[in-house]
Amino acid sequence: MATESPAQAFTTGLPADPGYPRRLLSKLYPKATISHIGEFPLNRSASAGEGEIYIGSFPGLTVIQTSESDALRPSQIEDKWIAIADAPNVYSFAFDAESEVSAFAHWEDGKLQRSFSAAANRIVEDEGMPAGFELPFWSGERPQEGVDDPLALPFSPAELLSTAHESWLGFELSPDGLDVPVLGYATDGRREVRAEHPPAGRAMHLSGAAGHAEIAEETATSTSEDDDSSPYEHDDYERAVSAKEQPVRESARAAAEKAREAGSLAARGARKFARMARDEISKRRK
Repeated sequence: MATESPAQAFTTGLPADPGYPRRLLSKLYPKATISHIGEFPLNRSASAGEGEIYIGSFPGLTVIQTSESDALRPSQIEDKWIAIADAPNVYSFAFDAESEVSAFAHWEDGKLQRSFSAAANRIVEDEGMPAGFELPFWSGERPQEGVDDPLALPFSPAELLSTAHESWLGFELSPDGLDVPVLGYATDGRREVRAEHPPAGRAMHLSGAAGHAEIAEETATSTSEDDDSSPYEHDDYERAVSAKEQPVRESARAAAEKAREAGSLAARGARKFARMARDEISKRRK
């Protein structure tokens, strides 16, 4: 992270950079076959599974989620994860549902400043000086509720993890919070998932809804009456004729009309000749 306001990246509506993740993955997994598996908000999706990694890159901030067992002992996380983003500050947040271990850590200029990992009744790792947001927890102001274990910590590690995230990043990662757009990738060789886009044209019998063509047409109508661009610029089903194409189309239409007229004249002439021939034959028979 290289920004003092990381939450701002998600309030502007800016999409995640689609190019950076590929460059990042080529360094992390130089021999793996990488496949794109989707685009979605991190805060409203299932966690990355085995062989999966989610990446969201924004100005001054890169978000990565993957399945990494070392994250429960932050001091043992491989250096490649700390140095890969080339950022002055790196933060790690992890939770394991099976062991109920919560962990968080902070590196500054590549050096570990604070690392804490614990379950409800045991500390896994505790390195560095506690951050200011931790003080109410250690002083007993945020006790765990409904815990009878005499070895239990004076606070909930999961709650401390959530507080660390909100304190360091400025927002809470939750389904009701800010959307964090990410791109999902698989590193285990699975097949690429083709992105599905809404139908882009007027094929209402197929889509049942307006596509890009209708939206573009409405926008063009409301902004300029003389716009010669096609309202079907992004239409995959059919295209309208633009003003630039109109003269050519009109010439073709005129030529076709003349051909039809010539055909009609020829047909009328043939019918007239046939009638005259029949009349002449009738006269001679008489």
